[in-house]
Amino acid sequence: MIQTFIQGLSDYHFLQNALITSVAIGIVAGAIGCFIILRGMSLMGDAIAHAVLPGVALSYILGINFFVGAIIFGIIASLLITYISNHSIVKSDTAIGITFSSFLALGVILIGVANSSTDLFHILFGNVLAVQDSDKWLTIGIAVLVVGAIILFYRPLLLTSFDPMMAKAFGMNVQAYHYLLMLLLTLVAVTAMQSVGTVLVVALLITPAATAFLYTKRLSRMIMLSSFLGGLASVVGLFIGYSLNIAAGSSIVLTAAFFFVFGFFLSPQQRQKHGKKSLVKAGMAVSLVAVGLFFYQSVHPTTSQNDQLKVVVTNAIIADMTKEVGGDKIDLHSLVPIGKDPHDHEVLPEDIRRATNADVIFFNGMNLETGGNSWFTKLMNNADKVEGQDYFAVSEGVAPLYLEGANNEGKEDPHAWLSLANGMIYVENIARYLSEKDPDNQAYYQANAKAYLAKLATLHEESLARFAQIPDAKKLIVTSEGSFKYFSKAYGIPSAYIWEINTEEEGSPEQLRTLVNTLKASQVPALFLESSVNPKPMESVSTDTGIPIYSRIFTDSIAPAGEVGDSYYDMMKWNIEQISQGLTQ
Repeated sequence: MIQTFIQGLSDYHFLQNALITSVAIGIVAGAIGCFIILRGMSLMGDAIAHAVLPGVALSYILGINFFVGAIIFGIIASLLITYISNHSIVKSDTAIGITFSSFLALGVILIGVANSSTDLFHILFGNVLAVQDSDKWLTIGIAVLVVGAIILFYRPLLLTSFDPMMAKAFGMNVQAYHYLLMLLLTLVAVTAMQSVGTVLVVALLITPAATAFLYTKRLSRMIMLSSFLGGLASVVGLFIGYSLNIAAGSSIVLTAAFFFVFGFFLSPQQRQKHGKKSLVKAGMAVSLVAVGLFFYQSVHPTTSQNDQLKVVVTNAIIADMTKEVGGDKIDLHSLVPIGKDPHDHEVLPEDIRRATNADVIFFNGMNLETGGNSWFTKLMNNADKVEGQDYFAVSEGVAPLYLEGANNEGKEDPHAWLSLANGMIYVENIARYLSEKDPDNQAYYQANAKAYLAKLATLHEESLARFAQIPDAKKLIVTSEGSFKYFSKAYGIPSAYIWEINTEEEGSPEQLRTLVNTLKASQVPALFLESSVNPKPMESVSTDTGIPIYSRIFTDSIAPAGEVGDSYYDMMKWNIEQISQGLTQ
């Protein structure tokens, strides 16, 4: 495993960026975390980490770097918390709770206004494997600035942390150093947000420092040990995440937590309290982790090597189409697993390895993988792939429909595959690019594509005839997400929905009210629920209108193997049957 990780560092630029960035964050978070612990301000780090959310959303709206908006709102939050604490009878923990929750709520609202809810997951949990060169250098710059400030102002920060009253007696401006520390904390929290996200950043700020505190009470030694543990947790956590193909940011945090547990039993103070039993417990913990890693690695073999064309696709629907065309001539990997939402994806190490080594990559495009946090664009940058040369949009040639109010400015509705006519365009593109990349098997690909296209065309013609028989008064497809625009256009059935795009939405009061009023004035006999969304908003609509939910239908993914709808053809056949039956009740 270690050799594989070292080889990965040599081969993959994304892993180099991830290691350098995570180590820099671990070191600087460990250093600033010592002051946070000594001042009893652990919750302040959590508050600032979450309070930056409105700044991120505004940055997205204004088209500027998220770092700018996040820093501004982080500083505003720290000033506001301090002001409330100093000018009212409200205690600091209450001020933190009020500010934290208010800023978080504002951030969620702004993200909804910006139509960018796909960013929310990555803001909350981050992705160190998606770090770009610019992010890496920014992190290093911030780390150097913060460490330099700590060294320069070490003595006043030390005194104001341990005895602020004495510091005041010496004529020191205690409040100024408090605000300096808040500024440094904000810089670190915002920088760490890209690797572990706002939910986990507090762990990097607190856990290494708390571990160091178990070993020493001298601040200088505590800072050095905390920084070392933060950096070490980043290296070990990234190694575990890369080797086991799990989320690297979470692995880093759990590694830091393991160091704390280990120190809890082995530190001098704890050994005095627990005696030799602590050594036995720590040894058992290490053994269990080692056995777990070995077992996981043994049942998750590394990527197989063969002479097949290496093909990577972004989601299960495109994967099924590609499998129909490529057959046994290709080695196929889908980035987004079956049943998961392709609007948003946590890129894993195996995804980047596969993408880096791929001969050809297929993505949907049209504001799907490239919208919101643009996880696919970052993945292609890290894999050193070039559009039109290494990766291709299978939706090429599809006439796009646009989101409401988008004015044809890049906000395409991505759900083109829900029209069988568009699905056939996808298949033609896949066959063409496979043939170009593997001309020796061109005849095989073209024959498979021809047979598959004929099958899809037959279903398409049957569907046109089927929907033509539905009375106009009943022609309305009602779903949670507005993903059936292409389906509506293809088969002449209008669609209505609660929210327009992204399954992270829950439906605003205005959206729910508008849909309910529309349905009350119609003769629509059935509602439909997508297989990948929360059913509660649609259940509320059903309750208010008296119209039952007829069936679950597929949108962003096929079903698991062996279940109804486990291929693109079966998924579309199921949708067509359920919608036509529901609307003819």
